[in-house]
Amino acid sequence: MTGKKNGDNPSKPSAPYSTGTIPKHGNRPRGVDFEGLYDYDSTMPSAPPLDQMEQVSGYETISFNSVSVPPPPSPSVREMWWEDSLNHSVQPPHPNVSEKIARQALLQHVKKHWCYGESAARNMAITKLKHSSAFHYELQTFTEKRETSWKFVPYSGGEVDGAENGPAPLPWDINSQPSDMFKNEEKFIRVPHTSSVKQCHRCKGAGHIVCAECYGKGWIRCQMCNGYGYRTQSEQRERCINCSLSRHGRGRQDCNECNAKGKLSCSVCEGHGQILCYIRLTVTWKVNTSEHIVEDMALPEKLVRFVSGQVAYEEEGPQVIPLQGFPDEAINMASAQLVQDHLRKYQDQRILAQRQQVRVVPITSVRYEWKGYDGEFWLCGYENKVHAPDYPQTCCCYCSCTLS
Repeated sequence: MTGKKNGDNPSKPSAPYSTGTIPKHGNRPRGVDFEGLYDYDSTMPSAPPLDQMEQVSGYETISFNSVSVPPPPSPSVREMWWEDSLNHSVQPPHPNVSEKIARQALLQHVKKHWCYGESAARNMAITKLKHSSAFHYELQTFTEKRETSWKFVPYSGGEVDGAENGPAPLPWDINSQPSDMFKNEEKFIRVPHTSSVKQCHRCKGAGHIVCAECYGKGWIRCQMCNGYGYRTQSEQRERCINCSLSRHGRGRQDCNECNAKGKLSCSVCEGHGQILCYIRLTVTWKVNTSEHIVEDMALPEKLVRFVSGQVAYEEEGPQVIPLQGFPDEAINMASAQLVQDHLRKYQDQRILAQRQQVRVVPITSVRYEWKGYDGEFWLCGYENKVHAPDYPQTCCCYCSCTLS
């Protein structure tokens, strides 16, 4: 491409497309096959066609873009792990909380809030201490889920474990154990005897694709002179220094995307032109937790959940039965509901073990008077964590006040 002579009106270069746009059909450079070779081509398949995959018994419904979840074996034939159950229901003693301990806990709580005044905590008259308990029930179900799908990786040679080596084992026949009980974990296993080598669906076996930046030419229009080969300064045309250094000549510069080669290595097959297809088994072990909190003081549940308590009941086994003899009937009812929910919810998974626990969390209600105000705060857990939503000596976060 060259610029016009002096006196002529310069026009746009004759290239039928501009850098960074997809050339329309009929305007593509001659001699270059663009069909199915562009990385951004929306019609390009994301995986090999399923009709080219071998039919593997027991895996007829799987695909590349979705997973199949085979049902677990019957509980009567599956192997289970369990530990000796610890089963007791003894009400732990309530900690001895005095007025002095309650005031000290409140002062520590106030010091963590810069806009709280300490005089209320120091001078309030504590009128009543009431001890009670909250119950925290927790059910954990440790499950195993198995999913299968077709996968592919670049193939550069080597042994292929195909159907000629024998029938593929079914998903639940493949031996795989968790590293630890009641710990989330995931493993990926290549199903034996399901591998095969296919032509890469992206580059059609070529190992490369046409560069989307230069459309296979190896050069692009010079960005500095817009393809004219010269620049006009003070009504004087000067040869463009940028593209004059390129081996492609005036108005053109080397394509940096492909290093002037016009093609890029296919990222799917990594330039080998072939892929290895196989069935992948994904084994997922997960701890599924449900809980229920019983307390009669309308405290935030997260407060009871994260403070210390004492275990009053604990059981672990391949499958637990709902509590029946716990002193609080609400806990018994919650246990029955949650155990049933877990059995129904995880039918597509194998239940390896379950455990349930009841923690007793000590709660102390503290009533007080300060300057005619009757208030209440609570101490939760053995660490005496304070919950005082109506503390009487506070100010807004943006005012300037003296904390006294």
